[in-house]
Amino acid sequence: MYYREINARDGSKPPSLGDLFRDINTLVASHGRLDVQLAISIYLHGFWSLIWDFRQLHSIHRPDTFSPGPTGQNPNILLGSRRQELVRLLQHFETVTAGWHELSAQERLVLNTLQMNLHVSLDDLQLFSGKDGEEEARRIYPTLQEWCDGPDSRQAVWHAGQVLALAKLFPPGHLKDFYAVAVHHAALALWTWGVVRKAMRKPSTAGHGFVFLDGPEAGWAGLGEGEPVIRGPLRADGEATTATLEDPRSCMEVAQEILRANFGGARDALPPIVENLCLLIKQLGNAAWAVGLG
Repeated sequence: MYYREINARDGSKPPSLGDLFRDINTLVASHGRLDVQLAISIYLHGFWSLIWDFRQLHSIHRPDTFSPGPTGQNPNILLGSRRQELVRLLQHFETVTAGWHELSAQERLVLNTLQMNLHVSLDDLQLFSGKDGEEEARRIYPTLQEWCDGPDSRQAVWHAGQVLALAKLFPPGHLKDFYAVAVHHAALALWTWGVVRKAMRKPSTAGHGFVFLDGPEAGWAGLGEGEPVIRGPLRADGEATTATLEDPRSCMEVAQEILRANFGGARDALPPIVENLCLLIKQLGNAAWAVGLG
């Protein structure tokens, strides 16, 4: 009722979701007459439909299956431009809303999940994890090898680390449903990167020191110098479990710790969806040897 009264006095139409997609600054101009946190949540969840459309088209026009159309224009070039535009929109959103108290850990987790999905295909990750059998995992491996060799993998892994960092900031008992699934997807991206890098026998960059993917410094995503690690929630002794991405099993244990810690660490306190996701993540860690690529 409060916002209805404000809009009635103002006389102008409040922005729609389409208005926000066209220009996020509309949200700034309407800041005083909207439930901003709800508007941000609607914007971010609505943005997923744009990424889903992009991913659907990208899966159709993979380079190994593409044949030029009658105009001679490569759709992969157009898709690349589209992805750059989506990346730019989310980066602009991040800049515009920086420092807003309405952008809580929940909204920031969604934002980083979206950014991660712009730099890696969730379908590819799920295939590689064995969703459709070992043969499909092997088939998608060359695609993920190419991904691991490029900057997209570092961007995806960086945002996955940020998802875990934000998950640790959730109020007790709130890391469930969509947000718990986002943690699982982030864990899947980290596991894939670690397994593929090990299988490719890429040289370690440990000589440059550790890089905490759940920390504030994003430089690793650009340069790739340093050994990426993630950390679990702080324990009573003030310490946290640390795992390098080159140890996929330990990384998956950290992801499970983060989910469980939000519910006090007791197994019987976990909602069914969180318990099931912990089991899936545990199976990922145990399956790191089974890919059979090394």
